Amino acid sequence: MSIKYSALDIAKKITAVDPSFRVPTQEQIPIIESPLAPAVVIAGAGSGKTETMSQRVLYLVANSIITPNQLLGLTFTRKAAGELSKRIKYRLRQLKKAGLLPDHLDESELTVSTYHSYAGKVLADHAIRIGIDADADPIGEAAAWQIAFEEVTRFSGNDLPINGSTASVVQEVMDLSTQLAENDRSANEIIDYTEKLLSNLSQFSDRQTVPVIEFKEELQQRLAILPIVDAFDRRRKENGLLTFNDHMSIAARLVSESKLNHSDDIGLIERSKYKVVLLDEYQDTSFNQIKFLSNLYGNNHPVTAVGDPNQAIYGWRSASSETLDTFSQSFSSKALRFNLLTTWRNDNAILDLANVVIDQISTEKQIAKLTARPNAKTGEVICAVYDTQIQEGQEIASYFAKQWFDKEREKLPADKKTTFAVLVRSRSQIDLIQSAFGELNIPTDVVGVGGLINTPEVADIIALLRTLTMPESGTALMRLLTGPHLNLGARDLMALGSFTKSFARANDYSRGAQLKQALEENIEIASTADEFAAGSIIESLEQLLILTPAELKKYQKTPEFTEEGLARLRKFALSLRTLRRNLNGSITEAISEVSEFLSLDTEVLVRDGWQNGRKNIDRFLDEAARFQKNGGSLFNFLQWLKIAQDAEGGLKPAEVDVRSDAVQILTIHAAKGAEWDYVAIPGLAEKNFPNIGKKSDNWITNAGSIPVSMRGDYQQLPSISFENFSTNKNLKDGIESFGDQWKSRKAMEEMRLAYVAITRAKQGLICTTSHFRTGENAVTPSRLFQLFANAAVNIAGASVIADAEIPDGINPMKENPITAAWPKVNPAILKLQEVAALVDSSQPYTKEEVVQLVAKSNDDEKIGLLTDLQMIINEIKVKSNKQDVILPTRLSVSTLLYLANDPAELALRLRRPMPNHIDKYARRGTEFHLWLENHFKHPALISMDELFNQNSSASSDQDAPLDKLQAAWLASNWAKLQPIDVEVGFETMIDATLIRGRIDAVYKVEDDHYEVVDWKTGKVKSGDDLQSASIQLAMYRLAYAKLKNVPIENISAAFHYVIDNQTVRPADILDEQGLINLVSKVPLQI
Repeated sequence: MSIKYSALDIAKKITAVDPSFRVPTQEQIPIIESPLAPAVVIAGAGSGKTETMSQRVLYLVANSIITPNQLLGLTFTRKAAGELSKRIKYRLRQLKKAGLLPDHLDESELTVSTYHSYAGKVLADHAIRIGIDADADPIGEAAAWQIAFEEVTRFSGNDLPINGSTASVVQEVMDLSTQLAENDRSANEIIDYTEKLLSNLSQFSDRQTVPVIEFKEELQQRLAILPIVDAFDRRRKENGLLTFNDHMSIAARLVSESKLNHSDDIGLIERSKYKVVLLDEYQDTSFNQIKFLSNLYGNNHPVTAVGDPNQAIYGWRSASSETLDTFSQSFSSKALRFNLLTTWRNDNAILDLANVVIDQISTEKQIAKLTARPNAKTGEVICAVYDTQIQEGQEIASYFAKQWFDKEREKLPADKKTTFAVLVRSRSQIDLIQSAFGELNIPTDVVGVGGLINTPEVADIIALLRTLTMPESGTALMRLLTGPHLNLGARDLMALGSFTKSFARANDYSRGAQLKQALEENIEIASTADEFAAGSIIESLEQLLILTPAELKKYQKTPEFTEEGLARLRKFALSLRTLRRNLNGSITEAISEVSEFLSLDTEVLVRDGWQNGRKNIDRFLDEAARFQKNGGSLFNFLQWLKIAQDAEGGLKPAEVDVRSDAVQILTIHAAKGAEWDYVAIPGLAEKNFPNIGKKSDNWITNAGSIPVSMRGDYQQLPSISFENFSTNKNLKDGIESFGDQWKSRKAMEEMRLAYVAITRAKQGLICTTSHFRTGENAVTPSRLFQLFANAAVNIAGASVIADAEIPDGINPMKENPITAAWPKVNPAILKLQEVAALVDSSQPYTKEEVVQLVAKSNDDEKIGLLTDLQMIINEIKVKSNKQDVILPTRLSVSTLLYLANDPAELALRLRRPMPNHIDKYARRGTEFHLWLENHFKHPALISMDELFNQNSSASSDQDAPLDKLQAAWLASNWAKLQPIDVEVGFETMIDATLIRGRIDAVYKVEDDHYEVVDWKTGKVKSGDDLQSASIQLAMYRLAYAKLKNVPIENISAAFHYVIDNQTVRPADILDEQGLINLVSKVPLQI
C-alpha cells in the first residue's frame, strides 16, 4: 500500500488546528502504522487504546487505504461503542480541517456497534434462509426468566426427580439454556452424553463415597432439567422471543453453514463492505462470538483484536483469558503482535500495586507489566483493617470527604471536579457504606440493575408491593412503617410487634400461607378478600381495623400504642385494603398505583429536579413492562427481583456514566471500562473477596452447567477423563482433582477482578476490610488484602493501617447493638427549615430594587437569579389583575359540575384549555358503559365531551375491574328490568345556555312515571359529594322531561353504584330555576 503521510505527519497537521491533540508515542506509532494485516494489541488498563485505534483509522483514511464507511468497529456495550464512534468521527473531522480528508467523504458513515447488535444485523439480513423472524428486538433477562418460570411450573406436576426450590430450578434452566446457546449445543446432545456417562459409571462395583454419590445426583438433576430447557428454548424460538445469546448462536450457525454450503456468500458480502475490522475488549468474547467473527473475517482479513488478558473477568459466560493468545489459531491468520502498556490513567502508587497483581496472574506465563506516563504523580494507596463493617464504611467516607469538601473542588465546574467510586464485590455491603456517606451529607448513586432495586424510591415501591402480595414479608412492611410515609416511633413499633405475637398466640391462626398459595396459583379470591390479610405483622394490621377497643386492649401488652401511632396504622391498613383490591391490572399499573400512594413523584422531583427526578422510577417501569410483555404476573415479577437482587455477577452489567455530583457505588464487574479519581475497594475479607460464590459453576457440582468437554473452549479449561477410571475410588480422586483445578482457575479470575478494581483509580485508592463482618466471630483479612498490604510496604505513597492481632470475643455489632434517638434528625430537613425561616423573615424586593441589583452585579449566576425574580414579580403583578371569563353558550353536563364545585378551576380550563390524561379508571368506566350498551343491544357512541371530561375530579374515584363490574351489575335488580331508553342524547336550553349530555338509562316505574338512572363505577358518594354530583341527575331529569314532554314531578332520578350494588336517590335535587341560577354565575374570574 502506498503511504503518503506518517503518523507523525498527520499529528503535526492536526496539531495546527487543535493544539490539544496528543502526538502518538513511540509505543503507539508501530500500531498506527502497521500493515493492513491481522494484528493483536495487548492494551493495558488506561493505556489509551481508544485514542490509538482512532489514530490508526486516521492513518488508514489519510493514506486512502480505506474510506470511513469501510471500517467496522465492535465492542461490548452501547456506551463503549458510542464513545469509540464519537472519538473516531471527531478525529476524522479534524483530519478534514487539516486538509487530509476530501470534503466529499462523509465521516459519519463508519460503523461502530456492539458485538450483539452486529450479529443481529447479519441475522436479520439473512435469517429468511433458515425460516427465522429476526426483526423483533431480543427479549431481556426478566422476560426470559418469566418464560422459564412458567415452563418449570408446567413441568413440576410431571413427577420429575428434581431437587431444589422453584426459583433455583428456574435459575438452572436459564443457566443451561445460556450455555447451550453460547457453545452451540442442544439439550439432546447433553442428555446423550450424560446417559452414556451414567451407564459407564454404574459398572464400578466398589463402594461409592459421598463425592461420587453427589456427582451422580447432579447428573440426574441435569437429566431431569434438560427437557424443561428444551421446552423453554423451543417455546421462545417458535414465538420469536429470542435472547441476545440466541441471536449470536443462530448468527454463528448461519455464517458457518454459509461457508460450508453456500460458497461463503455471507462472508463475501461482509468482507466487501468492511476492509478493516477492529475488535475491542477481545478478551471478553465467547466461543460463539469468535466462531461467528472468524467465519466472516478469518484467513488473514485485516482484523485487529485489542484487549487485556488481565481484565478477563467473564469466565461464567464462556469468555476466556486465553482468547488473545489463540487469536491466530481461531482466525486461521498469521497475526502481528503489539503491546500498549503505558498507562495514562494511574498514578505511580496505584500502578505499582496493579503490577503486583499482574505478577500473581502471570505465574504460568510471563505477562508484560504496565509502565507510568512521563508526568505521573506519586499517588496514594491505603490498606486498612478496621474493627467492624460500620467503622470500615465510616473511614472510607471520611477518606473521600477530605477531597469531596475541598474548597478548590467546589469552585470547579461539574466536568472538572474529582470523581469518586466504591467498588464492591458483594452488594450486601452497599447499605452500610451508603449510610456512612449519608451521615456526612455526601450524596451517593447506586449503579446497575441490582443498584436500581436499592434506590430509596424503588425500594419503597417493592416493599409496598411485597406487603400487598406476600403476607410473610414483614421486613418489607418494616421499611414502610419506619419510612417517611408513616414514620412510626420505636414505642409504636414495639407495640405492633407485641400485639402481633399476642394475637397469634391467642388464636393459633394465620392465613398468610393461604394467601401466598392463592397468589402463586392466581386464585381469584386473593385480590379482593381482605380477610386473607390475619399471625404475621402484615396480617395484624387488618386486625387493628376489625377489633373493638375492648378486644384490642385484651391483646395489647406493654408498651401500648400511642393514639397517633394507632391512628396512622389504621389509616395505612385501610389504604392497603384499597390497594390490594386494585392489583388486578398490569404490573406497571400496580407500580404506578403504589408510587402515587407513596407520593414518590413529588418526593423525587423535589430531591433531584424535574429532569432527573423520575429517572429511577421510569427505569423500573421499563423493567416491569419488559417482564409483563410476555404475560408475567406481579408475584413472579417480585420473585425475579429477588433473584436480580441476590445475583452478584450473573446479571448484565450496567453501563456506567461517571458522575462528579455523587459517590458512585457499584460492583467491580459493572465498573469495568470506567475510571474515577478516588476509588475504595471494601470487604477484602476471607470468602468475600476473593469470592467463593454461593454455588460454584463447576459442572461436576452444578446441574446448571454443561460438561466441560461439550464446551467450545474446552481446550482452555481443566479436563477430566472418565475413560481413565475403573473404580469409584479413581472417580472420587478425579472429581476432587478437577475441583481443585477449577477452584484455582476461579481464584485467578478473582485476581484479575482485583486488577480491574485497582486500575479504575487515578489518584487515590483505599483497600479495606474489617475483623468483624456480619457474623459473630472475627474473619481474617483475605489473601488479596495480605498481598496488597505486604506490597504497600515497598511502594512509595502507600501506607498500611492494620492491627496485627485479630481481636477476641464476638462481633461488637452483635454484642453492643447500635442505639440512637428516635426519630433521627435529618440534617437536610434542618437546613430546609433554616432557609424557610430566612425567607419568612426577609423583606420582599420591589421591582425597582431588583432592577438596581441587576445593574450593579457582575456575577452571571446572580444576574440570572435576579432576572428570574423580576419575571416572577411581573407575573404576580399581572395575576393580581382579575380577568373575566365568560361561559360558552354550549356546555356539557360535566362542565356544570365544574361550575358548581370549582368555578375558578373551570375559568382556568376555559381560559387555557389543556388535554386531559385519561387514566385507567376512566377507561374502565367507559369500557363498562360500552359493555352495557351491547348488553341492551343498543350501541351508541361515547360523546367527545364525556371523553374529554371523564378524568375530571367529578369522576376520579377508583373503578373496579371490568369483569367485577359486569358480575356486580348482573347480580343487581336493574339487570332484571328492561329500560325504555338507553344512552339518550339531549340538548336543552337553560336560560341562554345550551346544555348537552347523554342519559345512561330510563326506566318506566308506572304509568306516566319514569326514573332516569346514571351508572357509577366508583365509590358510593354521600354528604357534600353526593349533593354536588346530584346536579348531574337534576340536568338529566329536566332534559328528559322536556324531551318527552312529561311533567318534571313525574320523573325521579338515581345513581346506581355498580360494584357496591347500591342505588342512591338524592333528595332535594335542583329544579329548573336552580339550574338557571347555577348557569348565571357569570362572569367567572381568574
